[in-house]
Order: sequence, then structure tokens, then C-alpha cells
Amino acid sequence: MQKARDAVAAVVANVVRGKRVADDARLCVSEAVTNVVRHAYGRDGGDVEIVVERENGDVIVVVRDTGKGMTKAAREGRVDGFGLKIIAKVADRHRIGTTPDGGVEVEMVFGQRKREPSRRGSRPRRATRRAAWKTA
Repeated sequence: MQKARDAVAAVVANVVRGKRVADDARLCVSEAVTNVVRHAYGRDGGDVEIVVERENGDVIVVVRDTGKGMTKAAREGRVDGFGLKIIAKVADRHRIGTTPDGGVEVEMVFGQRKREPSRRGSRPRRATRRAAWKTA
């Protein structure tokens, strides 16, 4: 988890000015990856993919797994734990969705512009970095 946090913070620091955005992204990635480790795979572990993109002055970080998915109550924040609540508070915008294989995708946007979270395929993105880690 430390590797993922540090890698995201380093990439974000290279594409934007200001320590706040890198620190915010690091915290939110930590919370999202912690949720993957605790809930997505169980004892066997699995993969987590983290994508960092820059678009129109915003930084978009996506944390994606291929685990067992989330309950509706968890997506709506009606469960114990603070991870998703922290993400909702710190990120300028966020979206939680289901991947085609039933896992979870958390998209977090950091920046000054206020607009709806991006829609996959609706516009081109720049400065994309991808990385994957094993959770176990």
C-alpha cells in the first residue's frame, strides 16, 4: 500500500503544481486501496490497478479491482468505516462504479474546476500513467 501511495503522489506532483493536490490524492488512494485489501478479495488477495490522468487542469485518479464488488449500502456510505467518507470529503468529485467483471472502480477528481465526473469514452485524456499491484 505504501508503494501505491508514494507512486501516485510522485506522479501527481509531476503533473500539477501544489503539494495539496498530491497530498489529497495520496490520502484518497490510501483509503481506496485499503478498501480493496479489506473487502475485494478475501485471504487470497488479488490485483489493484491505479490510473492517474490529467485533464483540463484536473488530476483524475482511478483505483480499480476485479474483486467481489460492493453492496449498495457500502456505495452509499451506510456502513462502518471512514474510507469512502474521507474520499467524498477530500476529492473535489468522485464516482463509484462497477467494472465489467464485477469489481469496483473508484474515480476521484482533484483540481479547481467543478463539473461532473468524467464519462468513459466521452473525451480524450492526456498524461495517463498506469500501475498495478498485488494486494497479498
